[in-house]
Amino acid sequence: MGTAHEFAAAAERPLLRSLLAVEDLGIRFHTEGGTVQAVNGLSFNLRRGRTLAVVGESGSGKSATGLALLGLHDRRRTEVSGRVEFDGVELSGLDERRMSSYRGSRIAMVFQDALTALSPYHTVEHQLTDAYRRRTGVGRRQARTRAIDMLARVGIPDPGRRVDEYPHEFSGGMRQRVMIAMALMGEPDLVIADEPTTALDVTVQAQILELLTEIQAESQLAILLITHDLGVVAGVAHDVMVMYAGRCVEYGPAARVLAAPEHPYTTGLLRSVPTLSGDPDSELVPIAGSPPNLLDPPGGCAFHPRCELRTQVSGDRCTTVVPILGPGSADGRTRACHLAVERITA
Repeated sequence: MGTAHEFAAAAERPLLRSLLAVEDLGIRFHTEGGTVQAVNGLSFNLRRGRTLAVVGESGSGKSATGLALLGLHDRRRTEVSGRVEFDGVELSGLDERRMSSYRGSRIAMVFQDALTALSPYHTVEHQLTDAYRRRTGVGRRQARTRAIDMLARVGIPDPGRRVDEYPHEFSGGMRQRVMIAMALMGEPDLVIADEPTTALDVTVQAQILELLTEIQAESQLAILLITHDLGVVAGVAHDVMVMYAGRCVEYGPAARVLAAPEHPYTTGLLRSVPTLSGDPDSELVPIAGSPPNLLDPPGGCAFHPRCELRTQVSGDRCTTVVPILGPGSADGRTRACHLAVERITA
């Protein structure tokens, strides 16, 4: 991932420097109630061997972004604009046949709910090997051997026996490991992990994250981690992109953003999370209000109806002018806020 200054100048540089380069991504869902503006003007880069965490409340556009990168939205009801370039190839211009050649081989996805993502009607072997065999043309015996090896790699005990079982015979943590094994079958360059540790206990969660980190170190895997858990971000992410109402509001090195956020929304997210070093008797401070209705988002900064600092901005800029993502402090980040950095971090 590049520095904040490189990121701000994305339009002026070749996109090929990163494994994944997204420029001005827009996603709109056409519904009976109107058009949902799910993602607006989103740009970011991701390099090999790096983990970019995408965080924000439900409805901020995190999962919609991940699905758009793989072309998984229903094209009849979804309008996707902007540019997605992967290893020098512009994915946004590919037809379905060519796009499918990237899914599972070069780019893989770990879905949020393994129980619903896995078919209850097929064995684990079938689900790990079916697409792999069609992509590579290998025989069943060779594919089965690879599936067993992958299950062993992700920590499934007795993989030679369990490969013949069905998803309901696995625990939640083991199903998530199966999903990771499935994603890694084709030795991808990029894994999009959508809430990979949701609903798992903390011990299993730590094991899953450690597994992803180990595999990344071995193969220079790039990981786009979609999560709402800031503890997970602190543990594994190199960089973090904070999204609100479909836009990036803060972006930079994860350790720096979490230690000293420069956007009121990021500050609010951190204040609402308990910490080991905090006062055990102190109350958590939730962000007031609710995320905006993206059928009819507020004017100006989408966060302004919930922002405690909006009265410190002169005039009506918060309600009329959309803040542009620009350089923050000198520690390698960008942020989109009308308020000066010094007044947010004071």
